[in-house]
Amino acid sequence: MRLLRLSILFLLAMTGCNTYVGLHQPGKLMVPQGHATLETIQSAIRTGASKQGWKVVDEGPNYLIVSSEPYWHARFPVIQISYSLYSVEFSYVSSRNLRYTFVTEGKQLVRRDYNKMVNGLVQAIRYQLEQNRRTGL
Repeated sequence: MRLLRLSILFLLAMTGCNTYVGLHQPGKLMVPQGHATLETIQSAIRTGASKQGWKVVDEGPNYLIVSSEPYWHARFPVIQISYSLYSVEFSYVSSRNLRYTFVTEGKQLVRRDYNKMVNGLVQAIRYQLEQNRRTGL
């Protein structure tokens, strides 16, 4: 019985220490072909981002820089979204309170919350792009 308790305690301690994960770089989103224009693609990105609690903090030709509103212990990343008529790409810019670290040998570590937030952003934008294709926008 004592061995079982020690095993459970060890497992709990190991899962609690695993707050860092590899920085996830989402792959390109391919823009569904049809009547897509740069304006409709940008609109889909803005709509998908806002539905996930992100806001545009800067923009330029064919890119938007978005940040999540400070939430859940004031942890939020800043992401650059580059787009063309064919694809949408995501790049890490910076983050606050997500403990981003660059480790040698090309490994980048960040709190697991970062990957969850960015994956939600990517899925929301993918959904909006698909909706635009279906509605013919």
